[in-house]
Amino acid sequence: MRLLAVLLLVLLPYHPRFLPAQPAPQTWRLVLGAETSLVAETTARGYAAFPVSALISLGAQLGYGGGEVTARFGAREIRFRLDSPEVLADGRALTMANAVYAADGVVYVPAEFLSAILPQAAPGAVLVDAGARTVRVDAAALATLPAAPAPVAPSVALPQPGPQQRRLVVIDAGHGGVDPGAVGPNGTREKDINLQVARRVVEILRQDPTLDVRLTRNRDTLIALRDRARFANSWRGEGQPALFMSIHCNAHPLRSETGYETFFLSDARTADARRVQQMEDAAEQFEEQSGGPRGPLDFIMSDLRQNQYLRESSDLAALVQDRLRQVHSGPNRGVKQAGFAVLVGAFMPAVLVELGFISNRTEEQMLRDPNQQDTFARQLATSVQDFFRATAGRTAQTGN
Repeated sequence: MRLLAVLLLVLLPYHPRFLPAQPAPQTWRLVLGAETSLVAETTARGYAAFPVSALISLGAQLGYGGGEVTARFGAREIRFRLDSPEVLADGRALTMANAVYAADGVVYVPAEFLSAILPQAAPGAVLVDAGARTVRVDAAALATLPAAPAPVAPSVALPQPGPQQRRLVVIDAGHGGVDPGAVGPNGTREKDINLQVARRVVEILRQDPTLDVRLTRNRDTLIALRDRARFANSWRGEGQPALFMSIHCNAHPLRSETGYETFFLSDARTADARRVQQMEDAAEQFEEQSGGPRGPLDFIMSDLRQNQYLRESSDLAALVQDRLRQVHSGPNRGVKQAGFAVLVGAFMPAVLVELGFISNRTEEQMLRDPNQQDTFARQLATSVQDFFRATAGRTAQTGN
C-alpha cells in the first residue's frame, strides 16, 4: 500500500490531466493594402513557424531552387536556405534563433522572420505588431524602396522590361510533395510526370527571348492550389500579356478510359467534368488552410476580373487540344469547362490540360516515355506561341 502511494506521487504529475496545457497554435494577420490574409503557425519542430508561401500575401515573389527559397519584396531580395537559421537579405547575413525546414514538401520559416527579420530587410515599408501578431506592408513604400547597398556576395539583377514588354508564361506542374496526384497501375505518380513535362515545356519556351517563363514549382514540393494562381498574378506586370497553364494526368475508375482533354475555368457542364474537377481539387486536403472568409464584393470583383479572360481561356484550350491531336494516340475528349481551384484567381487566360489517363496501362506507359513527354512538351510550347500570335492584335488594342 505504501509502495502504491509512492508510485502515485511520482506518476500523477505526468498524467495528462496534470500536464500543463500546450499553447494553441497562433495565427498571424498579414495585411497588404486593403487585403488581409491569415496564416496559422505550426509548432511541429518545437518552435513557431509558417509556410513560406504565405509571404505572397505580403507582396513577395517566390522562387525555389538549389536548396534555397528566394523571396523578392520590391527591389529587396531575401534568401532562405533549408536547415539553416541564416537569412541573406540583399547579401547581408541575418540570423534567426531557429532554422528554416521542409516537411512533407512544404518549406517552413520561423515566425521570428516576420517579427524581427522582415522589418530590417524592408525598413519603412513593413510595420509589425508582434503582440497582436500583425504584419502590415505598405505597398507604395515597398515599391519605392531603393536597392540595398552593394551586398557582401554578388547577386544577379532581375531583367527590367523594356519598351516591348516580354510576355509572361506561367507553367504549373500539378500536385507535388505529399500529394502524389493519381497513381497508375504500375505505380507511376502523376506528380512526377507533371513536373517532367512542365520542366521540358519551360526549357523549350525559354529559348524565346520575348517570353518570361516561370514554373510554379521546380521540384517535388507541395504548393497550395490557390497560391499557384497568386504566384502568377504577382509575377505579371501592369498590362503584360500573360497566360497560365496547369499540366496534369487524368484518372478514372474504369481502366479502359483513354484520351486527352483541356479545361478552362467556368462551371462544370457535365458529370465527367465535375469528376475531373473533384479529383484535381482533392489536393486541397494536403494543404494548411489559411485566410478568412471572403466577402461578397471580393467574389464579385474576382468574377469580373476573370470573366474578361473567359474567351481567351477558351481559345487557348482549343489551341492546346489541336496541337495534342496531332501527336496523341488516344481520343480527343475535347475542350471542357470546370471550376478548378488552381485556376480560380488567375487574372489571365488560364487552362488545365490532362495529357492522358495514368490509370490506363497503355497510356501510363506512354506518359512515362521520355520521348513522348518531349513530344507533348513541344506541342504545349507551340500552343503557347500559337496563342500569343492569335491574340497579338487584340492585346495591342485592349491593353490586357
